[in-house]
Amino acid sequence: MFERYTTRARRTIFVARYEAAQLGATEIDTPHLLLGLIRESHHLLRYFPDLDNIETLRNDVLAVCPSRETNPSPDIPLSLAAKRTLIYAAEESESLGHQSIGTEHLFLGLLREPDTAAGKICHKHGAELGKARELMIAAETTNVVANRVRSADWGQPTGCIAFIEANSGERVGITGMAALEKIPREGEFVVLDDYHGKPHRFRVVEVAYHFHRECPGAQASPHRLSSIVIQVLKIGVSRSGSLPDST
Repeated sequence: MFERYTTRARRTIFVARYEAAQLGATEIDTPHLLLGLIRESHHLLRYFPDLDNIETLRNDVLAVCPSRETNPSPDIPLSLAAKRTLIYAAEESESLGHQSIGTEHLFLGLLREPDTAAGKICHKHGAELGKARELMIAAETTNVVANRVRSADWGQPTGCIAFIEANSGERVGITGMAALEKIPREGEFVVLDDYHGKPHRFRVVEVAYHFHRECPGAQASPHRLSSIVIQVLKIGVSRSGSLPDST
């Protein structure tokens, strides 16, 4: 059944089953699938324009899940709504011409069921099926361009840390490697000033390290760091942070 699922998508189902068991549920329902996605999809926040903290989403899901004694059964079935979500996820993958079913397709599947508990929570925080599809396609295009940049090794100046908005592909900040005390990790927040000196808050979704190549075709040397590209999602305006010369 899960042969076409990516590793993250399979782990999402596994985590959903774990969450259902911990909450004492007799079925794996849509809220459990959403809990699995929260754990496994670091890009999930991009689909919620009215949400700036993924923990808020998790707390809302837990609020609608009755908490009972842990279910020790090794075989917890999917609810009918959860099964429909998986069917929709496969349909979304096929309609987009994708070979695999990933966490994004599972999320689109949840949005296809707006009257379920998970669907209502997603809509509460501004997630919309049509917009989510558009963002997914835009992110895919951005990743294709980014991969071409990486293969050509000319994307960012040597010795710099570049901040790229994950949805638009726009560079929103750049600084020298020595300017930061530590490199932000996935899930952390950073503050970057725009070209008018106005601070904006971003959430880090991916950090990619690029290493110097001595000549075309040579293997990347792990000892000579060339540049760092950090993909971020814009959260909103915030107070000035500790990222000097970030634009």
